[in-house]
Amino acid sequence: MTYKRWDIVRLSFPYLEGHDAKKRPALIVSTEALAANHRVIWAVMITTAKGGTLPEDIHVTDPQTVGLVEDCVIRPSRLFTISADLVDRRLGAVKPRDRSAVTAFLKKYVP
Repeated sequence: MTYKRWDIVRLSFPYLEGHDAKKRPALIVSTEALAANHRVIWAVMITTAKGGTLPEDIHVTDPQTVGLVEDCVIRPSRLFTISADLVDRRLGAVKPRDRSAVTAFLKKYVP
């Protein structure tokens, strides 16, 4: 299946330490061309942030309408590359307001 930029997907999210993974939602921030040419996607973490939010976390607008079961934040500081084959399924897509916020964050750190 082809996934698009701004799709919320469920995948095996790698832990920061790199030892294990857990099925979690993530937001695809790369274009379809990256997956087509290299079979990888760039994604950012989506989390419930039960341990607390970070200053640049982005609260998901209407989480239930975009495929999430509870309130979540997009954590664009947790950007990663993963094989496109590890995406389990598409959950939905973020709203334009959230797209703009993620784009602004990425432009700030990857100009």
